[in-house]
Amino acid sequence: MRRPALTTAALATLLVASPAAAQEDTDPAPATWGVNPSGRDGPDGRAAFDYALDPGETVIDFVGVSNFSTEPITLRLYASDAYTTETGAFDLLPADEEPLDVGSWIGFNEETLTIEPQTRLDVPFALTVPADATPGDHVGGIVAAVTEEAADAEGGDVLVERRVGARVHLRVSGELDPGLAPDTEDATYHYEWNPIEPGSLTFDYTVENTGNVRLQGELVARIGGPWDLLEREVVIAELPQILPGDTFEGTADIDGVWPLARLDLRLDVRPEAVDAADLESRLPSRSDETALWAPPWPQAAVAAALLLLIRIVLRIRKRKRRRALESDPDPRAAESAEPDPTATGDADDVPIAEDPHPKETATS
Repeated sequence: MRRPALTTAALATLLVASPAAAQEDTDPAPATWGVNPSGRDGPDGRAAFDYALDPGETVIDFVGVSNFSTEPITLRLYASDAYTTETGAFDLLPADEEPLDVGSWIGFNEETLTIEPQTRLDVPFALTVPADATPGDHVGGIVAAVTEEAADAEGGDVLVERRVGARVHLRVSGELDPGLAPDTEDATYHYEWNPIEPGSLTFDYTVENTGNVRLQGELVARIGGPWDLLEREVVIAELPQILPGDTFEGTADIDGVWPLARLDLRLDVRPEAVDAADLESRLPSRSDETALWAPPWPQAAVAAALLLLIRIVLRIRKRKRRRALESDPDPRAAESAEPDPTATGDADDVPIAEDPHPKETATS
């Protein structure tokens, strides 16, 4: 028999403010349970485990695990590190991957719990910050999970872990360095061959949290031609919470961009603190600039066609004028070229001009 593989179920209800529950659709009496921050006497209304601690400091807290089912349920309780998924969602490491950050700093006296129906257990745990912990945000979660055997699409055996939990936000004291850095790749211009319509611009982008504070924000693109010709601003994305060291990726498609021979693209990221009161100073905005060629080929083709048409029309008119002159010469030119019909070729016929001052003849 093949050894079952371990698969982690999607955390559809994991790490939310309201009580979470997991269900098994094939079970006639589905097991449901929830995980919430708690105190010694029960839930205290917190949405997550939020701490601000110094390196080397330890805090004792409680997690409430509730069984909403009509049968007893056995759960595994553990902590793990969080990360930002490719789609910008918050998730925890797979169950078979060991945590290296805040998930490894949390310990329980008991990691396996059996909870009676309609019952809640408030389980204590300790969070100890290492003496060499780096300043800034360390994010993870506390999880209660059930592992069950199931069949995959090929009929093989797999172990499916269904888990729910609550987030852990730890701020270690020290110098904070918030920052989001954008990057642009594969910028491409797409033509509309109708010359009176603009084209579109597509590009891939990445926003990396290069600092030590979890941030969200807004991603904006500025697009224009040489000397900022027809420049405009477009909001590309509302950035989700990005954890320190993680990235958020996406593809932008911007319509209504004219081909201006050269297009300048600047990507600006405007970071915001997840908690408005978290950071007092204004967060710096960072940019990434790139340029691409977008010759106005459709418009140039139309201009060339019009120029050629004008030349053809002028040539035809010139040819018609020449033919008209050859077939019907100018009457005035013909008249000036004909000889005087009164003139003859004999010298005797040439009239003698009279002397304007005739001499008088003396008489005797």
